[in-house]
Amino acid sequence: MASYEERILKAIEDSEVGLTTVDVAKQAGVSKTTAIKYLSVLKSEGKCQFVEIGPSKLWRISEPKEVAETAENVECMEDFEAALKRGGAVTTSSLKLSLVAQLEEISDDVVISMSFKVKPEKVGTFINLMKKCVHQIDSQ
Repeated sequence: MASYEERILKAIEDSEVGLTTVDVAKQAGVSKTTAIKYLSVLKSEGKCQFVEIGPSKLWRISEPKEVAETAENVECMEDFEAALKRGGAVTTSSLKLSLVAQLEEISDDVVISMSFKVKPEKVGTFINLMKKCVHQIDSQ
């Protein structure tokens, strides 16, 4: 018989968009308390993640995606960092980007939040640099 951990991971893997904690427990055939315990451990090990989508809070399998460190991507990041440094008040410490969620199964959107310290005129620069980076990645 599979371990609790294996059963919980299997339940999450079988879901297309993720499962609530209660649904994980039902699908894995364990109590909610057991599910919470193992989900916490699995999350700390990077095997699953907890995402909030509107009112829903779902568990999903973690699938880290790394952008290849090609010369173009490195150059793009160097351009971005140089633009930040030229911005004067905008420093790498005051511009804190947080990739909140990339919900590929539900949407192609990526949400990025910025510190309130970012000057509005620098947001345009940031957007243009991000477009350049995305264009370079898409054309590879």
